[in-house]
Amino acid sequence: MALHPNFPESPYAILDPAIRWFPADEALRESSMDKLMPPLVPQLRKKVKEWQNSKSSSKKRKPHSST
Repeated sequence: MALHPNFPESPYAILDPAIRWFPADEALRESSMDKLMPPLVPQLRKKVKEWQNSKSSSKKRKPHSST
């Protein structure tokens, strides 16, 4: 099992679903990724990424007010 070559070293980095871990050698990512994981996993990873993006964009628009 290998990590994507562009996998970030920081444990706090927000991961793109395309570079997340999967249970096989990196050479099989394109051909076997869908077969090696339950169908819900890639869908869930995409939804989490969308949620993270929407959350970070809302932070840029609305600064916190201190009252």
